Amino acid sequence: MNQPASLRAFNLSAWALNHQSLMAFFMLLLMTAGVISYEQLPRNEDPAFTIKTAVVTARWPGADVAESVSLMTDTLEKKLQETPYLDYVQSETRAGQSVIFVNLRDDTPPAAVAGIWYQVRKKMQDIAPSLPAGVQTTVNDEFDDTFGTIYGFTAEGYSSRGLRDRVDDISRSLMSLPDMGKTSLLGVQEQNIVIAFSPAQLAGMGLDLQQITDALKAQNAVEPAGVLRSDRDNIALRVSGALTTEQSLRAVTLHIAGRYIPLTDVATISRQDAEPPSPVFRVNGKQAIGLAISMAANGNMLSFGKALNERMAEISAGLPHGIEMVKVADQSAVVSQAVSGFIRVLIEAVVIVLAVSFVSLGSRAGLVVAAAIPIVLAMTFTGMSLAGIGLQRISLGALIIALGLLVDDAMITVEAMVSRIEAGEPRWRAATYAFETTAFPMLTGTLVMIAGFIPVGFAASGAGEYCYSLFAVVCIALLCSWLVAILFSPLMGLWILPDKRASQGEKRSRLMSFYQRLLNQVLAHRGVTIGVACLLLGLAVYATTFMQGEFFPASDRPELLVSLSLPANASQTESARQTARLEQALQGNPYVDHFSSYVGSGAVRFYLPMDVLPDDENTAQLVVVAKSLGDRDKLSAQLNSLLARDFSDIITRVSPLELGPPVGWPVKYRVSGPGYDKVRQIAQHLASVLGSSPLTREVNLTAGEPERLITLQVNQTAARAAGVSSESLAAMLNTVWSGSVVTTVRDKNRLTDVVLRANDRERLDVATLSALMITSATGQKIPLSQVATPVWGISDPVVWRRQRLPFITVQTDLAAGLRAEAVSQQLAPVVSSLRASLPAGYQIEEGGVVAESDKGNSSVFAVLPVTLLIMLTLLMIQLQRFSRMLLALLMAPFGLPGIVLAMLPTGTPMGFVALLGIIALAGMIIRNAVILISEADNHVLAGMRGDEAIKAAAVHRSRPILLTACAAILGMVPIAEQVFWGPMAYAIIGGLLVATLVTLTVLPAALSLVMQRERIPQEKM
Repeated sequence: MNQPASLRAFNLSAWALNHQSLMAFFMLLLMTAGVISYEQLPRNEDPAFTIKTAVVTARWPGADVAESVSLMTDTLEKKLQETPYLDYVQSETRAGQSVIFVNLRDDTPPAAVAGIWYQVRKKMQDIAPSLPAGVQTTVNDEFDDTFGTIYGFTAEGYSSRGLRDRVDDISRSLMSLPDMGKTSLLGVQEQNIVIAFSPAQLAGMGLDLQQITDALKAQNAVEPAGVLRSDRDNIALRVSGALTTEQSLRAVTLHIAGRYIPLTDVATISRQDAEPPSPVFRVNGKQAIGLAISMAANGNMLSFGKALNERMAEISAGLPHGIEMVKVADQSAVVSQAVSGFIRVLIEAVVIVLAVSFVSLGSRAGLVVAAAIPIVLAMTFTGMSLAGIGLQRISLGALIIALGLLVDDAMITVEAMVSRIEAGEPRWRAATYAFETTAFPMLTGTLVMIAGFIPVGFAASGAGEYCYSLFAVVCIALLCSWLVAILFSPLMGLWILPDKRASQGEKRSRLMSFYQRLLNQVLAHRGVTIGVACLLLGLAVYATTFMQGEFFPASDRPELLVSLSLPANASQTESARQTARLEQALQGNPYVDHFSSYVGSGAVRFYLPMDVLPDDENTAQLVVVAKSLGDRDKLSAQLNSLLARDFSDIITRVSPLELGPPVGWPVKYRVSGPGYDKVRQIAQHLASVLGSSPLTREVNLTAGEPERLITLQVNQTAARAAGVSSESLAAMLNTVWSGSVVTTVRDKNRLTDVVLRANDRERLDVATLSALMITSATGQKIPLSQVATPVWGISDPVVWRRQRLPFITVQTDLAAGLRAEAVSQQLAPVVSSLRASLPAGYQIEEGGVVAESDKGNSSVFAVLPVTLLIMLTLLMIQLQRFSRMLLALLMAPFGLPGIVLAMLPTGTPMGFVALLGIIALAGMIIRNAVILISEADNHVLAGMRGDEAIKAAAVHRSRPILLTACAAILGMVPIAEQVFWGPMAYAIIGGLLVATLVTLTVLPAALSLVMQRERIPQEKM
């Protein structure tokens, strides 16, 4: 078939029709590439985003809190403040230990983070000479490691060492799996061989601790014994006596002051867990060792999970009797469920869009539109593969959002073909007509819609990075949809559509007749129409003040995090006791599938957007997995009641997993200033104010509780006369109560410290301190009370600092049914009043959900000027008149009444995701306005009168506008009930519904006024 001469040379649709075989080949090629790309796309639960935090840990054994802060923490913080892109430095300092969190700004390029952490490591090496002797620092720049799969191993009849060796072997065997990342053992308790003595007995026997230490070190020393070299060979010489087990220690006989004393006569020898204890891991109430497994970056979680499950099933079958393996967390199952759920929703959306096409356009025209969907999806999957975007929560949601939009161009093309065929034109001419009349307005509209998603793609924040794939996928899908509409849809229309339409010449439908009558009334009462629309817009703006805000919603996973925070000076033994009480209450609960406990730390990061708690003895956290999402909510209510009743003396919190960047406690106020005592006073006052509000629950402070302290006031003159010093006294006290390492036992492939300390009966008795005998420089035994007096007092066990200023955070949970933004807004007057009364240098800053939401929203608003500039440029290129450009732009706000009507009655919060939907909605509205205005202007250029041109354009564009709006609106329905995407779906459904009506009524009226004022010649206006 020859191309008609009337077609222009640049008509791409005509070119496609002239190369049908080539286009058919391209279609098959694209479909094949799409299928292959889809199969190879990585599958994950959430998109990867950079946790821009590193942790610097410093230890200075023996220093008190004040010394640690002033000589160690402050020195390190000062150096770390030189870090590029630094947001703030925050530290937690305890006696002899400092944990410093280096937090980068949200706008830090993710690619630059690794280099910044390398600089942090160098800075710590550079500052080392300026630190006190004995300070050791480490840098953890892998704070964001996510161990999505966790197995717990419990054992009966096995020692903890035997179980650990077995889990180590399992970990080693997994490293050969494809896409394997890291493994980490949880709950491992390092063990010491403890030589427990009685201070009173040693004093009575005239023995000195140093003598015992020297004897053990001498026997266990590793020293070369030489090599006997002959003229034939070399013979190595070795000396026996190395300590390898507890038994070898029990066989030691001391030779002190001419006496031979078996070590067992003065001490008991046993293997015990090290002190201070390591964090404990428990599964379903039983102590366990956990194996946490992460996947390599850009791996496919489904295929990795399948291979891992198969390997672990083999390992489980080979475990000896007495060792039980429990799967605590399985991210592959979560991803599989999430992906399959989204694929189901995607199929539902496809069916809805197809139904709209078939019902509105007829079977053959609907088939042309339907054929465009798999081609666009195939091209989109290929583009995602090239861009390195996998299937996860955001990209799958973006596909569903794009689905309602990607058929718009195909519908416009097909509708144009159908209308020309109905007008009696041949199929070839009809197939090329859309390119001549709507291709470039469609392209402008598509680019405007893409521009609406620019704030999502380029928001310099954690929230923006988390949602980046929304912009990328929508951009790819919409560009591909335009290409399909101008290249493939005309070709398929040529193949599928009939030569003539039976409906040609029939009367218009009732709906179209009604719209024509409505349009006549609108144009006859232009001022009233515009006035009513502006009034409704004003009411909608006022109604937004009643909408609740939200950053990100809670996850729809069944886990609950139950956090226990004891007083800062609480021991891990007490934390374990409280945890055991809670575990006992969970046993047999019908809503609980399984649970795991972390004592002395928070849960390991098994889910990327987690608020990870620091390792502290007074901290414990349980991960309770409910049997379903409904059971999770019931269980949460049960746990809140239980904790309020039975654990009221400690700080507790029950929370679901979060979506988006982690926040933790929803409402936080950070009190800071130069004086720690004044900061504590202000924080306590603020806490009492918040605690009296019915809006809050579990108000607590991150610091400020004192701990007991015994200070030995040394009489330095008496001490020198006795031949002792503060240093020797501290060393002796440390040996008696905490223990000192005297040597190391070489136990197979592990080194086990041998610790010399007092027995538990005497070291846990405060009276031992008063009766303690010390050895003078001359070897005499004198009572400690002769040179030192114990004085009781209190001190701060922990000091938090931010930007080198001490601070205390007052944080609170929310009363049932409330959201953080609403609570913050109602608390604002009280907090502002207290803030105004603060002395100079002291301040109260808000954190929590409000602060994170402000950062996320600000990052979006910061890009809006660029978005607006791009939209204006596109509109000006297409419309080429300031009046038309402004008219199209001013249509965007009229989606707000629909947004309010959809979200306010349903209680849907206005969160970050909803905000992204509103910005994207503006692009959709402007797109429809551009196409209608362009057609009206074309009619005017063709010689039609102003209102007649507007009527013709509105009537002609009404069907494709309604069809595309229906496709987009109904395509949102399947995700309207999704926890994450629901707010965006409601915003687009309501906004687009009302905006479509505005585009078909208010826009013609406004355009008519503009044309009249421009004095465009019209006949019989």
